[in-house]
Amino acid sequence: MFLHLGNERDTNGSGKRYFSRGGVKYALLELLQQENMHGYQMMKALEEQSGGTYKPSAGSIYPTLQMLRDQGFVTASKIDGKKVFEITDDGRAYLLEERDNEENHASGEERQEQGFAEEEEARPEGVRRNRRLTPKGKELLHLLKAAERAALTDPDKAQALRTILHGLLVSLRHITEGTEQGREASQ
Repeated sequence: MFLHLGNERDTNGSGKRYFSRGGVKYALLELLQQENMHGYQMMKALEEQSGGTYKPSAGSIYPTLQMLRDQGFVTASKIDGKKVFEITDDGRAYLLEERDNEENHASGEERQEQGFAEEEEARPEGVRRNRRLTPKGKELLHLLKAAERAALTDPDKAQALRTILHGLLVSLRHITEGTEQGREASQ
């Protein structure tokens, strides 16, 4: 099984991530768009915005800030002995582009839910393809996580889940057979 137990680094205390992968990056850029801040201020601001359900740690914030610096999205300068971060023009442009992508993705999901069978039909002309999960994909992952939690305490459920996962893997490999992804998955 591929169980991932959450850790306090990016969690809300329940073992689940508060942000999806990469979400902390966008949250930090949003904060810095409002005002320049040092790391501790950002940690407190994120905690306040979540109503206390998300308590970021230095281990999640500072590496992300360093990555944003490396990408040229933020700069840092010492002010009163503290490293204060500021969003750059490139960071603002990146954030704006991601917002546009999210809006386009949301409108595509709505169209799919309204009965469009194919993604191509649901995607408005000229909108680039977003590589995010569909509602069914999200539901599948949610159910898989719930099944993994149930399997932790029940050996019969653990065996049933292993059987289901084995069958799913075989089916997915069969579907992707002959494709680059199928060859990579089989290795």
